[in-house]
Amino acid sequence: TKLLLRYISKEYLDQKSFLELGAGSGLLSIYAAKNGAKVVASDINPISVQCVRTNSVENSVDINTIQSDVFENIPQQRFDFILINPPYYKKNPASVSDYAWYCGEKGEYFQSLFQNLDGYVHENSKVIMVLCDGCDLEMVKELAKKNKFTLRRVQKNETIIETNYIFIIEGLK
Repeated sequence: TKLLLRYISKEYLDQKSFLELGAGSGLLSIYAAKNGAKVVASDINPISVQCVRTNSVENSVDINTIQSDVFENIPQQRFDFILINPPYYKKNPASVSDYAWYCGEKGEYFQSLFQNLDGYVHENSKVIMVLCDGCDLEMVKELAKKNKFTLRRVQKNETIIETNYIFIIEGLK
């Protein structure tokens, strides 16, 4: 989240439409709203959704918060920015809190993401996703390619524990 925050802090967000998939506490959404973006924040976990709502009130920002599995409950619209901090690891979630970590044994989260993404972007949208070296990067890239998207790495951050990457998702059109 901090890596994504540093990255988007360079973007002009005023009056831009902004979607955060997997909002967690809503930090990125709050930042975007404080910088003038029209924000939709979503998370599959109802506790996270309530957390975003509480944090948006405490920070005096307007955020449309939706409980959703990827795009499932998000009305189709075109966003200027989509930020994604996805579940990385290939395992089926056993509880609601597991959805923060596990993308399904076959990468079902990424399948859904790339199958539906085209309905939420326009030609100038910026789709930004963070991934780590512990996830199946090749699987993610293949699922993107299958749905006519590509991942362009724009940042790499190495720590003792892991290496994180920021990718821009672009259409192959």
